[in-house]
Amino acid sequence: MERCPVCRARFKDEPVCYRCGADLSALLTIETEAAVLEQQAVAWLEAGQPLEARRAAEQVLTLRYSPLAAAVQGFARRELVASEARRLERLLR
Repeated sequence: MERCPVCRARFKDEPVCYRCGADLSALLTIETEAAVLEQQAVAWLEAGQPLEARRAAEQVLTLRYSPLAAAVQGFARRELVASEARRLERLLR
């Protein structure tokens, strides 16, 4: 978080805004959770688990927008479609 969402003061790494006194602890918790999920999404993708990677990336994107999570989601979706196409191709042979 770069700025307080209430008064737009610069964020000073404190759970309470120095200017307006807004409690930012819940937002900081959400931001931390999103960062952990984003790392998990990348790890799932690296491990060859696109379904889990897509799910984790979608959870990140419900918490906050992240270009990395959006890229992981798109890549995982393409991997799932490609693997399903390969599976169907094998069945039709």
